Amino acid sequence: MLPSVTTVLSPFADFSRVRPEVLEHAAQRGTKVHALCEAYAQGLWIPRVDEECAGYFDSFTRWFDATVSEVLAQEVELVDGKRGYMGHPDMICILKGDQVATMIDLKTPAAKSPAWRLQLAAYWNLGKLAGYPIARSGSLRLKKDGSRAIFNEYTGSHAHDLNVFLNCLAAWKYFNQ
Repeated sequence: MLPSVTTVLSPFADFSRVRPEVLEHAAQRGTKVHALCEAYAQGLWIPRVDEECAGYFDSFTRWFDATVSEVLAQEVELVDGKRGYMGHPDMICILKGDQVATMIDLKTPAAKSPAWRLQLAAYWNLGKLAGYPIARSGSLRLKKDGSRAIFNEYTGSHAHDLNVFLNCLAAWKYFNQ
């Protein structure tokens, strides 16, 4: 089985100062928020939104309605068989006014992580291999208070960031296979 992008990068996400129960709760909330956003982007009916997820969900819907014209893929499994990894990008979409795709990864933390650049570069590569016409990528930080999400675009360094990710992948394979 091929490692996922998030598995490869997990050693570089330092949560050592976060109590395990807090970390687990945040992970569960993030999973719920992702599922809600995916359903909304697919035009599905959303019956109920938990209070702790409502702000993040509102942040996403405001951004989505104002920004996205077409969703090409969501949570699709993409594979780089040659390099030996896989991933599930949150969304590949066409933004209003664009002719090419944007790779989006949804985030609920308030602060950016340096690993996100590597994650998006790895997804970028997977999307390109799958034939998506991706022109940009970035993380979409959803806001707890429901205000408009912040899109952090990663430009100009995809090749460099992909090389750094591939070094992480080589180290992961060395220690895990």
